[in-house]
Amino acid sequence: MIIWSGIGFFVAVVICIAYVFFKWLLDFIWYDGFFAAHLWATGITFILASVLCIFFIYAIKQEKILIFLAKITDSQPMFQPHKTHKFFFIPVRYWPLILFLFGAGICIHDLTK
Repeated sequence: MIIWSGIGFFVAVVICIAYVFFKWLLDFIWYDGFFAAHLWATGITFILASVLCIFFIYAIKQEKILIFLAKITDSQPMFQPHKTHKFFFIPVRYWPLILFLFGAGICIHDLTK
């Protein structure tokens, strides 16, 4: 299987994408500052990031996608085991669960007070 090493930082990119999208969406639908006023919205952002992270992990396992990206970027993908992809010393495959639990905890904390 062809895998690039060091792509764990894309977990942070996925979180940023989820944050920008959800903040824009909630502020557009309701009022400017709605996202900042409600903590549960941050929890939903982490849950959305966990779903996006699942798609990201699926994508890095697909050899066709990696070959396509290598052609586009004119780079050489390396043959390395899947376990080398980490973000903050945690394997990338665990981040969807971590993000989901963190987001669910924030939502439960905000909605029960």
